[in-house]
Amino acid sequence: MFDTIGDLPAHPLMVHVPVVLLPLATIGVIAMTVRPHLVRSFGWLVTALAGIGFVGTVLAASSGESLEDDYRESGMAISDTLRDHGEMGETVRLLALLFFVIVLGWMLFLRWRRKVGEEQATAKARKPRHIAAVLAALAIVSGSVATVTMTLTAHNGAKSVWEP
Repeated sequence: MFDTIGDLPAHPLMVHVPVVLLPLATIGVIAMTVRPHLVRSFGWLVTALAGIGFVGTVLAASSGESLEDDYRESGMAISDTLRDHGEMGETVRLLALLFFVIVLGWMLFLRWRRKVGEEQATAKARKPRHIAAVLAALAIVSGSVATVTMTLTAHNGAKSVWEP
């Protein structure tokens, strides 16, 4: 998709999208879980951050594959560290997607619950508070795992560039 931006390889620039947005969205989910009144003001914003963070992982992976192809074409050897970095990037992409889907599901459930009212929500989904709590916990866990894995992947990528 993007090989370069200006004359620079796109990958080191693209990775900053998920590096910034995934942890920010995770912090937003934690804040909304601790302070539920924040959901009305920031819920969809946090969902958008998680979604854009996921799109950033797709762009970073795509530009990383292009950069790796350029390395191969120029005759550079691909180190084990760089190969591991690529595989870790695939994992981050899946975890970021999972995080986004869970946050979106949580927000849609909360919206439905607020729209139909607590009495009707209880009639249709027996224990809507429990469902909301499970979705919030899953969002925190998936966001944390995606953030930690992304951080390890970024460290691995930097290591492949800066260490001999």
